[in-house]
Amino acid sequence: MRNFYTMFFRATKSPSGTVIQLVESYRNAEGQARQQLVLSLGNASIHESIRRDVAKTVEAQLYNEPILLPRELCPEAARWADLIVRTVQRKGSWSPARKRRIETDDGTASLALDGVLVDRVDHTHSTTLGPELLAMHAWEQLGMPGLLQSLGFNPAQCDAAAISVINRLVDPCTEHFLQTWLSTSSLPDLLESDVLNFADDRYYRVSDKLLAGKKKIEAHLRDAQKARFNLQRTIVLYDLTNTHFEGVCRANPKAKRGKNKQKRNDCPQVVVGMVFDEFGFELAHQTFSGNTQDSTTLALLVNTLKKLTDSDKELADAKPVVIVDAGIATKANLQRLREEGFSYLVNASRQQRETYAEHFRDESGFEVVPGRVKNGHARAPVKVKAIDQKFTETRTVSLVADDGNVTEHSEDVTVSERLVLCKSGSRADKERAIISKAETKLLEKLQALADRIANGRLKAHEKINQAIGRLRSAHSRAAKFYDIDFHPADSPAKGAPAGELRYGRKDASYADSQTVLGCYVLRSDRQDLPAEELWQLYITLALAEEGFRLLKSDLGLRPNFHQIEDRVDGHIFITVLAYHVLTHILYILRQRGDARSWQTLRMILQPHCYATLIVPTIDGTVYRVRKPGRPEASQAEIYRHFDIDLKALPSSKLIIAGK
Repeated sequence: MRNFYTMFFRATKSPSGTVIQLVESYRNAEGQARQQLVLSLGNASIHESIRRDVAKTVEAQLYNEPILLPRELCPEAARWADLIVRTVQRKGSWSPARKRRIETDDGTASLALDGVLVDRVDHTHSTTLGPELLAMHAWEQLGMPGLLQSLGFNPAQCDAAAISVINRLVDPCTEHFLQTWLSTSSLPDLLESDVLNFADDRYYRVSDKLLAGKKKIEAHLRDAQKARFNLQRTIVLYDLTNTHFEGVCRANPKAKRGKNKQKRNDCPQVVVGMVFDEFGFELAHQTFSGNTQDSTTLALLVNTLKKLTDSDKELADAKPVVIVDAGIATKANLQRLREEGFSYLVNASRQQRETYAEHFRDESGFEVVPGRVKNGHARAPVKVKAIDQKFTETRTVSLVADDGNVTEHSEDVTVSERLVLCKSGSRADKERAIISKAETKLLEKLQALADRIANGRLKAHEKINQAIGRLRSAHSRAAKFYDIDFHPADSPAKGAPAGELRYGRKDASYADSQTVLGCYVLRSDRQDLPAEELWQLYITLALAEEGFRLLKSDLGLRPNFHQIEDRVDGHIFITVLAYHVLTHILYILRQRGDARSWQTLRMILQPHCYATLIVPTIDGTVYRVRKPGRPEASQAEIYRHFDIDLKALPSSKLIIAGK
């Protein structure tokens, strides 16, 4: 009786529903028909029309034979075949039912080296490993698998959470495309589970579950990073950004149009406020409506800070300095910080520097900030000078009488502040270039308007004045230094211009403005700190700005493709979790003197892959070995920073015996 071997799919019933199985049929030595399970695929959605092609393709790949199909393999069938072969290879539990004959494509003998057919050695199913391995290592160092288990996540949900977060570091995409991306990644190998069979909705449910545990997760990460790096937190940084949507988002009450930093005022958005420490680690975050003004969010920040200090005695004892930018530092907000017992350091608004113009012009008392070196090169100098001031503010005081009645009264309180006047040469050059560019644009528009009037194309006095007003508004940065007037003609002849547009720069005002270019004012209630130290503290706000840059550029914060409020907040929280993993990685590297960016690290590590090696031998035996490649020197150096043991990575081997 002729032996036969073939693979096919069958659907079986189970308590949880229909299960798709890949089965191999064969005849044993006695000629009896037998079947063995190759792989169970759960409720995989392989359409019946492509199952035969998928099965034949999988069989050909596993036995290292040519794929013989009566038609071209469609992309969907190819995707499923690759997924199944990877899974079978990774599991390594399938025992081939038949032996493979030695055959060469052209009928000639193949070069053998110690029994290996060298010119037939091949590799397949290469998947990126480096960035995923580094991110997975940080994820585990942060104790996230154990934390998620304690929050009720089952193993599959823990894997889905890791995939969602690590994807944001490696190649951000939506939940809908996660499975497609996962088939190109080595995360299935690292996780050693059937994550390639996950459905899209699993990632949506995990997003919801992560959001539900947000407070506990953020608290765990704050404590884990503090303990691991022995952080002494004394500074709190607060800043805001926004993320817009591709859609109307009617199901999200927070989605509103507002001032968008990317000029996408045509899209609804939400505002994200984040609290950082001085090392760049995130402490807490909150999502606000898209039309929220920056200054109104600080009240909620104060409540968050009080909860943070209540849960961290060391932070409470240190009386942390809250650092915010000018848009948040309103008079009412600073008074609120003082009343709640927080110190602050803020950048005063740009308009306030004009108030101290005389102090800036007086060079006496300014000192150069020492130690400004980057990559071995001296940076542009920054000069600082401290001025102490006092003012009176009215506060409302509540008194509780013996009978429990509460009375309120107002009292005047004297407030002492230290102003730090700062002069930056590099900032002056930047502002000068901005003004010069704005002035050039203004002059071009003024000349175009003058030509329209002179050519008689614009005659109505009212419309001319409206055009001047629009120019002043659109080019306000430069227009404030110009006199712009329309002088109507006394009695213009028919066809003659309606008048003349005259404009000229106010040189005295322009010259005065040049003296304060690059100047800014810092305000703080910490009069015990010298000007240089306060300036150094304020510069740490750049860590918050860098954090937002990473969130937006590297970690896929925007645009946000979700429409439902919880899913939007979940998308933001997953991005924040990815930021925790990233700052963990970068902080370790900075401790070792490596200041490379994540983009650089990702580019270096991406070529390091998992691959399946196909090694045929002269006796017909074929070895299919799946293992990580050997890292290059630059990749191995990064792994050494994190004590990653590549020998501990999972590998698998299939042996298809010859005759």
